[in-house]
Amino acid sequence: MRFQVVGEVPDLVEPIMARVARERRASVAPAARRRFAEPRLALLVRLARLAPVAAVVVGVIVGSLVMGGPFPRNEPGTVAAADVVAGVAGAAVRLDAYHATYRITEYGFDPNAPVREYAMNVWFHAPERFRMDVADHTPYPAGSGLVPNDLTIVVDGSRSYSAGPSGRPSGLAAACPQVRVLVRDRAPFSDRAPMQADLVVPVDTFAGAAGVQVVGRGTVRGRDAVAVRMSFERAAPLFPFLREGTWRPFFPHDRVVVWLDIARWFPLRYAVFPAPGAERRQWALRFGLPEERPGHAVLEVAALTLDEHVPEPGVFWVPRLRGVRTEGAKPVAGADLQRIVGYRPTVPAWVDGLRPYRAVVTTPAAGGASPASLVTFARGLSWLKVGEQRNWNGDTLYGPVSLQAREARLGKGGVAYYEPAEGTLGRRLAIHAAGTDLYLETNLPRREFLDIAASLPVTGLPLPRAWRVREVPGGVIARVPPAAAFHQLGVPSRMPQHLPPGYAPASAELVTIDGRRGVNVYFQPLESDLGGGPIRLHVERADSLPPASSERQAAVEVGGAVGRWIPLRHQIEWVEAGLYRSLDAPGLSLRDLLSVARSMVGAP
Repeated sequence: MRFQVVGEVPDLVEPIMARVARERRASVAPAARRRFAEPRLALLVRLARLAPVAAVVVGVIVGSLVMGGPFPRNEPGTVAAADVVAGVAGAAVRLDAYHATYRITEYGFDPNAPVREYAMNVWFHAPERFRMDVADHTPYPAGSGLVPNDLTIVVDGSRSYSAGPSGRPSGLAAACPQVRVLVRDRAPFSDRAPMQADLVVPVDTFAGAAGVQVVGRGTVRGRDAVAVRMSFERAAPLFPFLREGTWRPFFPHDRVVVWLDIARWFPLRYAVFPAPGAERRQWALRFGLPEERPGHAVLEVAALTLDEHVPEPGVFWVPRLRGVRTEGAKPVAGADLQRIVGYRPTVPAWVDGLRPYRAVVTTPAAGGASPASLVTFARGLSWLKVGEQRNWNGDTLYGPVSLQAREARLGKGGVAYYEPAEGTLGRRLAIHAAGTDLYLETNLPRREFLDIAASLPVTGLPLPRAWRVREVPGGVIARVPPAAAFHQLGVPSRMPQHLPPGYAPASAELVTIDGRRGVNVYFQPLESDLGGGPIRLHVERADSLPPASSERQAAVEVGGAVGRWIPLRHQIEWVEAGLYRSLDAPGLSLRDLLSVARSMVGAP
């Protein structure tokens, strides 16, 4: 059966109960005898008149049970994926403190421990204090070699601490040694020692609406809630504890259903269900997993308690260790920052209500001759970073922004280069301007992010030719506008007419290697790379497919041509009308890639 949100349903409770009350008062014995003595035809007429009401009542009851009732409060209208994204973004700014306890149940880890039970505690205090404790309560059999999967992560501003088992022993009864890591001089909102903020409000998970489907609405733990579905890869930030310790594997296209508190947007309950299909079954065989049915959860997380009280300061205590890692981000006062870096840092005129947080000096990056400034702004779980290097002499953009980034137009005719959120990185912008290079990163929505960048008192310049045209062994790669890529190659190909939701052309390259010329066109999600990643289209002149790059391959039909699917590279190749084309995207399924490929078949 299709499982979706229903539209507005008339509230019939009061008129029905009023009718029941009237009939109850009138149900004296003589009247009852008269009603049951009515002719059969009259009785059928009365039942026929009541049938629509009965159908609606049954529908309300059944719908209530399916959506998590019984009898959830009637809500006007429906909730769309865009509403969820906007609600989460708004809640992230407003939240100052949080504490919750959860129950985690994991299935299929090991034959000696087919079910594992955990308790998890999460604390947060804005803007950058966080703690997560995971306690393993599984009774492991003696001699199994399995050890408790206890985890701790603490972030306290410029310091962070993590502890957990180093790995799974192979037939050894001895416990795994605990790995403990202490980080000092941690960069604000560091991607190398990140806060696991999506356990509080899933701002990274819901960075965009693409790949998110609203599937229900009801009540969870007494709170009005909405259920959404997405792929496991798309929902990865909701499971930060899986990055530490020892856990079972999960297929990227497994399905995750999340129930969110519709008022505060806290994750109340979520579960992972195996994806259907042969690709998932083959993946399970490679990992030695038993057959797992799509309707049975393999991981469940449920909130037990939630509150917004400020945690005690001792909760975020970071222990002392001998071995210390440093990120080299030295906190400084504003006046000292200008003295150390030799310039007054450039900051936006508008930061969307965020407040100044921390300013640090960072060590020179490759291409930087001196320390750089990093100024941050924060409010609740939302944050913004502005890094600057005045003597940047690298051959690429400043900061973790690639040369395949999408060109974005800012106010006053300036340009910036934009990449969506991915992994532990937020949305990113690099700006090359006269006398300075800037790098911005945030978890704010893209539209607000671009407005913030437009308020900077600089004018972004196009990429210098030395960055656009790069020599590589045997040839040259030159960045060109996506709309002009095929024209410059001199071929009649066309862009895909169908892309996954949220995708758009980002950049293109004209590639000349050993005398052969081709084009790479990159397509990126506008909001978040989670669950998809970039798509690369390659086109060149050829009459046949090249030799296969992998033994594992399958024939696929692309229009009238027989193409080749290479699972290990997530790549489709085919030849049509003297043109070789290939599409690859690590995060997309074969079905999604085929939809893109088939939308290109036939020259315009």
